[in-house]
Amino acid sequence: MKKGTSFFYISLALLTFTFFSCKLKVEDEDLYDKPGVNVTNNQITLIIPMVSKNTKYVNIYRRDKQNDKVINIGVLYHPIALENDNKNYCYIDSLITKEHSYEYRVRYYIDGEYYYSAWSDKILIETNYNAYDESEVLTYKENGASLIYDSVEYTLTFDGTVQEPDFSEYSSENYKPMLIVQCDKYTQAFEISDISDGSAVPLRNILPSDFLDTDIKILGITAQKTIYEDDTTDIMEDNDSNSDGIPDKEKLKKAIIWTEPLELELFGAGSAKVINIPSQSGSSGLDISLNIN
Repeated sequence: MKKGTSFFYISLALLTFTFFSCKLKVEDEDLYDKPGVNVTNNQITLIIPMVSKNTKYVNIYRRDKQNDKVINIGVLYHPIALENDNKNYCYIDSLITKEHSYEYRVRYYIDGEYYYSAWSDKILIETNYNAYDESEVLTYKENGASLIYDSVEYTLTFDGTVQEPDFSEYSSENYKPMLIVQCDKYTQAFEISDISDGSAVPLRNILPSDFLDTDIKILGITAQKTIYEDDTTDIMEDNDSNSDGIPDKEKLKKAIIWTEPLELELFGAGSAKVINIPSQSGSSGLDISLNIN
C-alpha cells in the first residue's frame, strides 16, 4: 500500500479545518521548541520538528513585527509533509515583503488537542533581497466591495469587485477563494466558487453541521493554494497530471498555503454581524427514550 493511503480518509475529513485562533494564549512552560528559520534571497524556509507520530496536521503562524499582526499562513499534513529524514517538516514562505520583520510559531494538532511551539527568531527582509515590494498585492484587496446577507435564502452576495492578488506565483487555477467562518468551537475556511460582483454563496450548502443551528460570524476571505502528494502541478484535476498512476482527485493533501485574510464589511446581519442558519433536517428533538431500568 502506498504510504499515506490509509490517511486518505483522515485527509477527507480535514477538507475544512481550523483556520486560525483569534488569540494565541499558551503557557510558556508547555511550548515545544521553536521552528528553525532561514532566509534566502526571496523566501523564508521553516524547519519544524516532528514531535509526535499521532500528529494530524500542523498550522503555521506568522507575526509581522511591523504591525504585530498574527495570521495563519498555512497547514502541513502529517505524515505526507515529512521530509526524507522523517524527523522534520519544511514550510516555505515566499509571500514576504521587503523591510518587514517576521517571527513564526506552529500549532500541532495531536490526538484532538492543540500544542504550540515557541516563537522563532526574528527574520528581517532586507531591501536588497528579491522579495516583494510594499506596493505589490499579496492578498485580496477590498476595493470598495462588501458582503450582503440574505436571511431568507441564507446566502452571501458579493457587492462590488474584490481585487485579486497580483504576484508572480498567483493564478486563479492554483489559488482558490475561501470563505472564513467562525462558530463557537471552530474557525474554518470553505472553498467558494466565485467572488465576482453579484455572485452568491449558498451558506447552507457549504457549511457542515457544526456551523448550522448556531451563531456564526463571517471573518473574511483568503486565497488558498493546495499542494498534493507527489503532484508537480499543485492543481487538482480529474486526470493523473504527473502520470504516477493515481488520479489527482485521490491524491492526499501535503500542504496548504493561505494569503493574508481580507475582512469585508457585512450588511444584513444586524449590528452584531451574527448569522444563524437552520439546518434543513431541523433542530434536535426532545429526549423520548422508550426504555428505562
